[in-house]
Amino acid sequence: MPQFVELRSTANRPRRGIVTSCKGLLAQISSFFWRCLCNVSEPIVVLSRSEMKSLQDQVDRRRSTSFMEISEESGKTFIRRKYKGSTVAFRLATCKTDRMFGCAACGTLLFRPLELREGRKFHLELSDSDSVLSVTHCANITFGPTRYKSDISETWKYDVQTIRCQNCSVYLGLSVTKISELTSWMEISSHGWCERMGAPLISNEISATLERKQRRGSMISLETSDIPVGGIDTQEILIGERYLRAFAPSGHDVAQRVRLVCKECDNILSYADQILCTRRRWGFGDGPNEPACYMNSLRKGSFRVRNIHERELAQGNFEMGDVYCGSCDAQVGYKFHQDKSPTLINENQQGRYGLVISRLRLINTESRTE
Repeated sequence: MPQFVELRSTANRPRRGIVTSCKGLLAQISSFFWRCLCNVSEPIVVLSRSEMKSLQDQVDRRRSTSFMEISEESGKTFIRRKYKGSTVAFRLATCKTDRMFGCAACGTLLFRPLELREGRKFHLELSDSDSVLSVTHCANITFGPTRYKSDISETWKYDVQTIRCQNCSVYLGLSVTKISELTSWMEISSHGWCERMGAPLISNEISATLERKQRRGSMISLETSDIPVGGIDTQEILIGERYLRAFAPSGHDVAQRVRLVCKECDNILSYADQILCTRRRWGFGDGPNEPACYMNSLRKGSFRVRNIHERELAQGNFEMGDVYCGSCDAQVGYKFHQDKSPTLINENQQGRYGLVISRLRLINTESRTE
């Protein structure tokens, strides 16, 4: 039901003096400072492993929904400065779109929604990210040396290169350049568990290539599909969804971010969208192992890394570092400094971090950050 406000004439209204106005102003100021001292707007909650897992699932669903909405939006005017190292096409196109995808760790822009590819030529799962995005072009990345992987059935061979962010050097995904039949297990040079490849999926693009090859008589027939003797050139870039963030024209994240703070001083260490795994464990010194979270990145300037040392972990030898809060100097986690395994099977963890859950608090106020 609509509310009606009674309008009164101001002719007979008594005038407010200077003293009355000052009293009202002082009352408002005192009320403001009282609310700040009480700090009732940001309740602090102590975290557990189940709560962290629930928070991670919630953030994953929100991220997937946001990425899907962005891919369906039409381009608008979006003006940004030219980024060093990007291609000419990328720099010219940045003024024609209103959303960009960037590295979740440092915010470096990588590709536009127009670069997203709908179908994939094969199935790929990353240990840190169940969902993978396929793109046609990507800027501000570096490619590692070519290595050879097989699918789960050990039938196909993939020529792959590791993709890293050009700015912070963290692992982002794979560039697959060729698919061919595996003739010998000795051809495989990469046996890492962080990347699980599936059998190739025959699409319209590959079918057209196969038809041209078949006319030349250079085909080998298999039960599932037909692949040329020399293989198929794919040139496909695959990036883990958890390694990405979506940015608005203002430079802020499209989705709001939940803050993870130090338990001792409330210093913001990281955000919930940086959680990669909640099933890790870590101990400080001679103390027992505690539940921990594997993090994509920590907030810049909020921590310090000390005591770089080599340590034997369940996944292999690693150079590890101790992470301390940059405000109160309390030990809060660890860093994967460098993979020391002979075959570099854990290179996806280099440059990433872990936070012990008992040293964290969650602030229930979401904020947009740079």
